[in-house]
Amino acid sequence: MTRPVTLTLVVHDHQPVGNFDGVFQQAFADAYAPFLAFLERRPALRLAMHHSGPLLQWIALHHPEYLRALRALVDRGQVELWGGGFFEPILPAIPEVDRRGQIRAMADWLELEMGRRPSGLWLAERVWEPGLASSLAAAGVACTAVDDAHFIAAGLERDALWGHFITEDQCRSITVLPIHRELRYLIPFGEPDDVIAVLRRVADGGEGRIAVLGDDGEKFGVWPGTHALCYEKRWLDRFADALEANPWIELRTPAEAIAHHPSRGLVYLPTASYHEMEEWALPPAAQERHARAAARLEPEFGEGARDLLRGGLWRNFQARYPEANRLHKRMLIASRKLWERPDTDLERGAAAEDDRAWREARTRLWRAQCNCPYWHGVFGGLYLPHLRAALYRELIAAETYLAAKKPAVERGDFDMDGAGDALLETPRWAAWISERGARLWAFDDRATLWNYGDTLARRPEAYHGRLRDAGTSGAEGKSIHEAVRVKEPGLAELAERHDPHGRDAFVDAWREGDAHHAWAETRFAATVDGAAVVLAAPEGDAPALAKRYAPGGAGDAALDIEYALTSSRARRGELTVEINLGLHVPQADDRFVEVEGAPAEPPHWAATATHAQVTRSAYVDRWAGRRLDITIDRPATLTRAPIETVSLSEAGAERVFQGIEARYAFAVALEPAKPWRVRFRLAPAALERRVTDLDRGAAS
Repeated sequence: MTRPVTLTLVVHDHQPVGNFDGVFQQAFADAYAPFLAFLERRPALRLAMHHSGPLLQWIALHHPEYLRALRALVDRGQVELWGGGFFEPILPAIPEVDRRGQIRAMADWLELEMGRRPSGLWLAERVWEPGLASSLAAAGVACTAVDDAHFIAAGLERDALWGHFITEDQCRSITVLPIHRELRYLIPFGEPDDVIAVLRRVADGGEGRIAVLGDDGEKFGVWPGTHALCYEKRWLDRFADALEANPWIELRTPAEAIAHHPSRGLVYLPTASYHEMEEWALPPAAQERHARAAARLEPEFGEGARDLLRGGLWRNFQARYPEANRLHKRMLIASRKLWERPDTDLERGAAAEDDRAWREARTRLWRAQCNCPYWHGVFGGLYLPHLRAALYRELIAAETYLAAKKPAVERGDFDMDGAGDALLETPRWAAWISERGARLWAFDDRATLWNYGDTLARRPEAYHGRLRDAGTSGAEGKSIHEAVRVKEPGLAELAERHDPHGRDAFVDAWREGDAHHAWAETRFAATVDGAAVVLAAPEGDAPALAKRYAPGGAGDAALDIEYALTSSRARRGELTVEINLGLHVPQADDRFVEVEGAPAEPPHWAATATHAQVTRSAYVDRWAGRRLDITIDRPATLTRAPIETVSLSEAGAERVFQGIEARYAFAVALEPAKPWRVRFRLAPAALERRVTDLDRGAAS
């Protein structure tokens, strides 16, 4: 007779801040609603569920009947609610006060809407650092779940992980459940009988064992082919039938399992995440070495080969991607400034007084902590411009609340890259300037909450090397961690194009005869002159270059960038100023480029074109209600081209439009010691937003 074994299931449903409404709706129709209906039909199936805050808010607005049905399952004891950081942050990556605040905000919401305060917490991307134990305990969390990879990295044997453990930090403890990789890969991609066979093996291995599956709810309908697999081919019903046919498998919620089984003792887990995440965090060359090493170990150690290898840390994404790092560091700066207010309660994560504007800024900050745009793996994440733009919208709103009411300059190494920065801001806009290359790495329109510097450089990724052998279809119903597919031909060639430097604005180069000099990595000396930032580089292979960033226009509504080239000798050459703009729709009638006051030919943002004798250009988004005018006091040749990257997503590799590369070229004749000057003016403007049928439908 087979020994009893406890099976504990935790399902995590999530959609990020800023995802398209249609994506929410499709995921709801394909996975969330049918899965809940499945649970209603199967009252014996007991489990824990976690819904992220952005998803809960969307469901509450669009499908309140789902929340009523979920509460009924909670009331009858079938579903145990799990909390988390409300807007699904990577908890170790945000300040302690925001950790506790977001966790308590989620617990408060669930208690109000569902009638239960959660004791368990879903850890976003299972990113664990040892100090989290005290943070979670202080926020009222009793238990969480991380991957078995965390325990293996701590030196435990895989066969010893069929239970729950205690971990602590500073004598504040929580219970930790190991999520078993074998179950994560089998459900729902193996046959139900294969899952039963694994559980029988677990049961035969000893008394009082707990098997834990914790994974994304999107695998039950959103991942390619899984809706048909789970509902049309009835995988979930067949799985439930198999569980009922084997009464030695005892379904318990996490709280019930912990209460029923004694702890297996104290454990200290290292900084870790699941195996795939640790591999994605490595640079491409290291990922390839990791894969080769695992392949060599596999003949001897089988599935345990990867247990012998460690990948990278989640924080390494900030080192690999300056775009993610800058967003992250700006978020941290905003958090520090927000909580420096003297009447804030750091323990409660709130203002002592009822200050609506402060609370709105705090909510905006917390929304800007949603994890998805801070990293990239098998999902688009950082590569998806609409997710980055959504976080910038929230972050800029919080920064605007915190900003000075008149032009001001702040100095520091804001992105922690070793080069000094300056923040030049007015109530209308903010300019983030680096001493490296005297570049403008962000330009925020505070009226429309848009960062015109929100682009992404083209760089190698480990999966790019597999694109030439990838197919354009197939792999439906398989794990997203398996096959690489492409959505269109030609992506392998596009992926081979890499940028020599980041996609910032006012990145300068000098060509003189056959000689070429780029200032992109030059360290400029920076000084502050009133409300202006002046950066200078001495003469060498190129003339001396000085750049002055200052407020301009009526009411300081524009940013002026003044160039001065000087040389000790006569020189003739070409100055090229590259401005990369974060505009994210490749082609639409209401998004276009203007040159000299008229639509360019071709007008759409993804076009490649050259325009002579340009002094006025504009980048117009009538749908969003904004435009950016760029005027120059000397004519230039404007060459524009799309910035396109190749990203991996659940459905395959895809082309992603990241913005516009605009190069302004000037013929320069220098006389000894006589400056040659040119001035750019960047003027953001808000337009009346065009109301579309889509908007009317959303409003109704």
